[in-house]
Amino acid sequence: MVLAICVLLAGAAIGFTLLVRQQDIPPAPVENLELKHLEARRQVLYDNLKDLQFEYHQGKLTEADYQSLKQGFLYDLAGVMDSIERMELRRGKTPKAAQKTGHASQPAAEGAEKGRRKKEQSEAAASANVCPSCNSSNPTGNRFCGRCGQPLA
Repeated sequence: MVLAICVLLAGAAIGFTLLVRQQDIPPAPVENLELKHLEARRQVLYDNLKDLQFEYHQGKLTEADYQSLKQGFLYDLAGVMDSIERMELRRGKTPKAAQKTGHASQPAAEGAEKGRRKKEQSEAAASANVCPSCNSSNPTGNRFCGRCGQPLA
């Protein structure tokens, strides 16, 4: 009895496997290899920028070397991000950056006003990134001086 059930189950499994039709199998999702490559390149550039900042704060790089390397990485990153955005627009998707910030649905005048306010804030922040202790200039976003380590105001 047990042997008959085992043979019947084995026959059903083999029959099911052999009788699956090609149209019953769902198509595999199409991967965009170029987009995948660009996203991997973007992550590498982010990691490089993070490592560069770490080495600068450890004192392994001079200010001039840090700024030139950082500008090179940022230039490459801008190109990669632009390529990713163009590919997503071609596919009919809203770019991820626009989804997160909500800029895709804003009117043009409101977007221009926001850009002007952001520029004024960054100019004010740039003047605020001078260390009160050693008077060295620091990149925006730093909370501590890159030269002496004192907190920035």
